[in-house]
Amino acid sequence: MKKLCGIAVAIVIIDQVIKYLLCSYMQLGESIVLIPSFFSLTLVKNTGVAFSLFSGSQIPIIILTFGIMIGLLLWVNKQTLSVTKSISFGLLYGGMVGNLMDRILRFGVIDYFDFTILGYPFAIFNFADICVVCGAILMLVILWKEDSSANIYRRTRR
Repeated sequence: MKKLCGIAVAIVIIDQVIKYLLCSYMQLGESIVLIPSFFSLTLVKNTGVAFSLFSGSQIPIIILTFGIMIGLLLWVNKQTLSVTKSISFGLLYGGMVGNLMDRILRFGVIDYFDFTILGYPFAIFNFADICVVCGAILMLVILWKEDSSANIYRRTRR
């Protein structure tokens, strides 16, 4: 559990420092092109969730986020935490807390990574989003492998 908390705290700190610095030096809507036609830093505030779905619904999103975090915490307490599980939960929690802090303190999530892929703009996102997605993918892989191992064990015992 200590590793999970350490990872989560580190992610929240990194996330909030990046957002603080960008908000200090850029205006909302401002864009800095880093790689032409591919990557920019564009400062936006997202009041929704992924791809701006449910924009303007801060209170329900905050309540839902707290509910998911509590559910995950209850589930984590029943788990034997391997290093990879600790990393995945740390990534998930750190990212969720980072974005939740934005929702509460800034009334929307600060996003800034702006990619154009094959000429099409992708949704603007942030470091916390990356952590949530990577943590969720890692957890799905871990659970899939555990389930596969359990099924193999059950088949060989028959």
